[in-house]
Amino acid sequence: MIRLDPPALVAARSRRFGNVAGQAGVDSWLLTTALAVRVVTGAWSDDVDLSSEWSSPIVAVCSAVLSPGLPPNDPRLIDMVVDLLPRTGKVAVDRLGADAYDRLRALRPNLVIEDVAPLLVASNAPRDAVEIDVITEGHHRTEAALAAMLHEVREGVTERELSRSFYGQAEQHGIERIHVDTVFSVLPRDVGDAPWARGEWSERSPYRELTTDKILRQGDHVVFDAGAAYSGYAVDVGWTLLASDGEPSADEVALADEWDEVAHRVIDAATPGASAADLRRAALKGWDPDRPPPWPHPFYVAHGLGVRPAELPFAGTDFGVEAEESMILTSGQVMMIEPYIWRAGVGGYRAEYCIVIEDGGARIISSLPYGQWPARG
Repeated sequence: MIRLDPPALVAARSRRFGNVAGQAGVDSWLLTTALAVRVVTGAWSDDVDLSSEWSSPIVAVCSAVLSPGLPPNDPRLIDMVVDLLPRTGKVAVDRLGADAYDRLRALRPNLVIEDVAPLLVASNAPRDAVEIDVITEGHHRTEAALAAMLHEVREGVTERELSRSFYGQAEQHGIERIHVDTVFSVLPRDVGDAPWARGEWSERSPYRELTTDKILRQGDHVVFDAGAAYSGYAVDVGWTLLASDGEPSADEVALADEWDEVAHRVIDAATPGASAADLRRAALKGWDPDRPPPWPHPFYVAHGLGVRPAELPFAGTDFGVEAEESMILTSGQVMMIEPYIWRAGVGGYRAEYCIVIEDGGARIISSLPYGQWPARG
């Protein structure tokens, strides 16, 4: 059954997309991916999930949404929807097979066909207040689900047991969907403990983000990373948990403090008009050049968030500084700030602040005390 998002959310996204499409001279579109259809029209379906989206997608043709029961590479799909398309102008499409493209060109030879991806990216921001409220609510629900199970992070449990417990809490807290596997993963204390210590990884702080049947030991640092969805918007929550009956050591407190210093340098730099490269430079300001950058390879120190779990801008990626200079922050963008600090023999600390870029500076919407070790209480 096809459902619709609340009208206020749909209006915000469709207005931005319509403006961007109009500026590009695009006057029609044919969308077959679930994400694009939901962004532009607000339509979605429980029957369309990651495994069946290709074989039987819901399709948006301008304002019309239908379930054709055909994959997007099937030319018969074009026969079913062509009467909804104009005969001239520009049509934006997001996924069609070669045969379907050929059929579209044959039936609408005077239509210029363009890729919708740049339009979707350009219409990501600025988010309306109603969208930011939804992202904030989803973020707080996910954080509450984590907080409800912190007492389970202890010696003797496995990473997978923690992950299963979180899934249960997420459901109880009204999280719509877990769109990537939730990570509970013991961080390496020494380079030799890292799963990868070769190639480009050998020059970066050792990191691990893979949930297995590994059993937690006393004093382990356990990175948590959850990718969830709430009302059609992505949620990204991360923290480092301590599997210990005691208090964190002075070295562990220093590790978290250093993380918070880096994170706040990046947050302070996150103002309208700044670039992703400015965020990279803020993270590295005063940083010892003999130490690896304070974020894990091949991730980033900051990234955008919206209907996708990771959107432009990206800071600290292998795109390089030149590409990041062109990624400009605007008021109304939502971003994740996520450094990683590691010291040999001590371990690692990674967490994630969720912020909103505003004219007066960035506003933190996260509710957990990141920059500290979680209390077991």
